Amino acid sequence: MRLLIALLICNLGFADTIPQTYTNPSTIRITSEVPTPEPDNVQTTIIFPREGEIEMNPVNVQVRLLGFPVGTTSDFERRKEIYNDPEGQSLLIFIDNYHPFEVYNSFVDALDQSNVYFDLTLTKLIPYDLDEGMHVIRTFPARSYGEGLKNPQCFKARVFYIGSQIDNLDVNLNAPYLTYNEPLETLTYEAGKPLLLDFYLSNIQLSQDGYKVKVTIDGSVQRILTSWNPYYIWGLKSGQHTIRLQLLNEQNKVEPGIFNDVQRIITIE
Repeated sequence: MRLLIALLICNLGFADTIPQTYTNPSTIRITSEVPTPEPDNVQTTIIFPREGEIEMNPVNVQVRLLGFPVGTTSDFERRKEIYNDPEGQSLLIFIDNYHPFEVYNSFVDALDQSNVYFDLTLTKLIPYDLDEGMHVIRTFPARSYGEGLKNPQCFKARVFYIGSQIDNLDVNLNAPYLTYNEPLETLTYEAGKPLLLDFYLSNIQLSQDGYKVKVTIDGSVQRILTSWNPYYIWGLKSGQHTIRLQLLNEQNKVEPGIFNDVQRIITIE
């Protein structure tokens, strides 16, 4: 009977309106978590590369970070629940859609008399050669367990160029876009512990009937996220897994832009 109904629907021309079905193993769960409290004085400023400038490889990134110490362990219980970087809190730097690199040490730092107001200048060479043309740098600070800060003053992005001013990327930093943060493909995670799922959103809010984030795990497990929180992924077995994040618009279509459909391959031992 089900086969007959499916054939009738196809003959009527409605087949492409039926959503594709996926298996969702009950062993894999995604749970929304309470965001870690954030100070309200953290600010990030990209000093170099400058907006719209033409650079040559290698490019030295310089960022000013106020109110957030790097290289220290985040003093929250979450550090015991998920992977916690022994090098401590960091500044994450994203170039285009490469995985981020971290900065744990500052070139210059200062404290006020109460030793609580950090003013850091962080610098690091981009660890890969960039092709000629347009590139985008994005940056924000993260806890030692990977959760990124989400105050608007914490996130900065800008366009720069290598070699010549060619606009060869599908990028509009004033439009809605997603920055994939965790889990990272550069780490090996421990089986039996949840994985942090974390991202940053620019120029957009999530809602049930508006923009959403679609998560796909290993091409089969799918979830739709309608709130901007950190999440835990439970139940992934040892081996390699593919995590894909897509920013969907009000029509449930992927929002245009190179940052809005990102895939990472992670490893669990």
